Amino acid sequence: MSRYGYFWGCYVQGRLPHIEKSTRAVMQHLGVDCADTEGLTCCPEKTTVANMGHDEWLVTAARNLAIAEDAGVDFLTPCPGCFGTLKGAAAEVASSAAAQGEVNRELRRVGRSYRGTARTAHILEFLHRDFGLSAIGERVTAPLTGMRIAIHYGCHLLKPSADLAVDDPAHPTKFDELVETLGATSVAYEGKLSCCGGLLSRVDDQDAAQAMARRKLRDVAAERADAICLACPACFMQYDTTQFLLQRKGEQIHVPVLYYTELLGLALGLAPDDLGLSSHRIDIQPFLIRWQGQREAIERVRERWDYDLLRKCAECGACAFDCPVTRVDVAFDPNGIIRQLSDGQVDQVLREGEFWRCVECCTCREACFQRYSMMDIFRVAKQLAAERGVTPAGTAEGMAAFRKSGRLVEGSASQRKRLGLPEPAAAGGSELTQLFEWRPERRRP
Repeated sequence: MSRYGYFWGCYVQGRLPHIEKSTRAVMQHLGVDCADTEGLTCCPEKTTVANMGHDEWLVTAARNLAIAEDAGVDFLTPCPGCFGTLKGAAAEVASSAAAQGEVNRELRRVGRSYRGTARTAHILEFLHRDFGLSAIGERVTAPLTGMRIAIHYGCHLLKPSADLAVDDPAHPTKFDELVETLGATSVAYEGKLSCCGGLLSRVDDQDAAQAMARRKLRDVAAERADAICLACPACFMQYDTTQFLLQRKGEQIHVPVLYYTELLGLALGLAPDDLGLSSHRIDIQPFLIRWQGQREAIERVRERWDYDLLRKCAECGACAFDCPVTRVDVAFDPNGIIRQLSDGQVDQVLREGEFWRCVECCTCREACFQRYSMMDIFRVAKQLAAERGVTPAGTAEGMAAFRKSGRLVEGSASQRKRLGLPEPAAAGGSELTQLFEWRPERRRP
């Protein structure tokens, strides 16, 4: 793995130092060799400096890259704007000997030269491509299971795709995979790939900027997401600061905003204070409270089920279409029930009682490669429901009869007499009662 130098960019260090704090904390926790580099300037930012003049933009970017080369590092940045500028400038210089010659004529005036060897990676690109999803997943100690996260890719992480080559700009998946590696669910929502509109604030059109922020935040809220997660400081300001301004106007919007390294840090077991989460304008506490409740719910699931196998069953679902009940009732969704359980929704599953429709035919058990079938999972749910006294009437009647006599039904003496059968032998229900002591205090709460 390369040695990396941080390229923070202007907005992270100037306005959003909590992103720097969480990034440093996470990189240190993961053991990534990354250090500060002296002498850097603005990347420079395209919409301001490039509009001053292309030469200023290109030479400034080349100068920063030359510093990375002299330091023997590749750049690692949390800012898609810096990422796009540095990678785009490198591609432009590499494509033309004349451009490289002109850039170096300028740089020689300050004693520098650019050879074109330094690379730049956005932190998401680094984590997905170089560090790896498996390596991240192995280090997660506080999974975000059951948390619904709305991902905002941002424009400059993906485009122009010919220069950046990070992901499919029309159908990206890598950010989703990074979030789901932490145990969370990436929520689909309308406008997921739309622009945040933050640049409109810098051209003095606050109304349009707020309208674009409001639209996406409402789309996210409509899908009951617990937070919006992004990887761009400019987008962060748009959804955190602009949302704060909308709240001050009385608008009822509350969507916690998290930069990815903050979400990753929580899943790695780092404390919120170590990640600078108190610096957000939008209160992050509702997210943390909901997450804590979710973690406690998952622990309750672990008490009754093999949680790792349950998760695998939820992700697999291959046998769900073999279930004979689903063939006659499309409303029966056994894999959906298991997904609910894996998200910690035990009380809701017991309340809805859909698992009672499993006819225990063993079809799924025969097909299950991990020997932990839907039927096995539903049987535990049925036992838990029985302990709580939440059973279908017919099942409750049978259970009551068994506890009373050790039999599910009593035989008809007249019918047996007509068939010439003897009286049934005496049942051993009293012994069963003695063995099991079906008393309320033995039931789980």
